[in-house]
Amino acid sequence: MSDLRQQLQKHYDAQALPAEKAEVVLADGRAAAEGGEKVVELPARRVTFWRALPAIAAAILLLGSLALWWVPQRGKISYALFAPRVRDFFSTPPELPKRSQNPDELRTWLLAQGAPAGFQIPAKLRSLKSFGCQVVNVHGKSAYLTCFWREKKPGVDDGELVHLLVARRKDFEDAPHSGTPQFRTVKDWSFAAWTEGDVIYTMAAHAPVETLQKFVSNAESRAPFVATGKLPRAVSS
Repeated sequence: MSDLRQQLQKHYDAQALPAEKAEVVLADGRAAAEGGEKVVELPARRVTFWRALPAIAAAILLLGSLALWWVPQRGKISYALFAPRVRDFFSTPPELPKRSQNPDELRTWLLAQGAPAGFQIPAKLRSLKSFGCQVVNVHGKSAYLTCFWREKKPGVDDGELVHLLVARRKDFEDAPHSGTPQFRTVKDWSFAAWTEGDVIYTMAAHAPVETLQKFVSNAESRAPFVATGKLPRAVSS
């Protein structure tokens, strides 16, 4: 018999406590000594949907505000990046996955790749023999390229080309806002850009502006704007 049991037994014997009561007390003592105090968890506080509704609404408004701020910042890139990317694209002879002397075939191929449905090949380019087309990645946005022979030389792939690129207006900031062609030069390349509806048209050539100008509709009657920086914003009337 343990010392504790002996002490309790002597104590309760002295008090004339019945043996069965002593056993009950001892059993309770052993349970407390072996298991420690019993911890009873309080029931969790119930939160009803209606009490949580203001917090949910506030979270939704916050996320909506962040989305409105984030999407415009990430949705567009500057059109000033367009011309340098075109020069870089042609710095080495590019692969043109689709080649044809029929401009309608090239347009159909580009539409299948996701080109804007409303884009058309300008009349002065349609009079040239087409060469091929490709989709150009402009810092995460797509530009749809068609190449034409502006001066044919002997040999299948030997000659001078003029390039037409179309893109979606919603993808670029600082793009021209009118159908009047705007001209610029970037080192040894010339560019003409204008907008029709939701489509940005960019014509490019590794040649002086005067060479490019004759392929732009009615450009001969306009004094070209020549710059080395980004295209100017159109002035609203």
